[in-house]
Amino acid sequence: MIHNGELMLYGSASLVLFYKTFPTSYSYTKLGRVVNPAGLAAALGAGSTPVTFELKQSACFVL
Repeated sequence: MIHNGELMLYGSASLVLFYKTFPTSYSYTKLGRVVNPAGLAAALGAGSTPVTFELKQSACFVL
């Protein structure tokens, strides 16, 4: 089952961000998810949409 907001890898070179929940027989590797996917389908629109991913840097503390 694919869920709205899931970020998955298909094969070795296809990154997929799903905007609908649906059953599938395809095999994906789950990488993460959008915490609040409400409105994701409307934001992405029809056709291909460029998506940017950024690595959030966390603070490091030395004791």
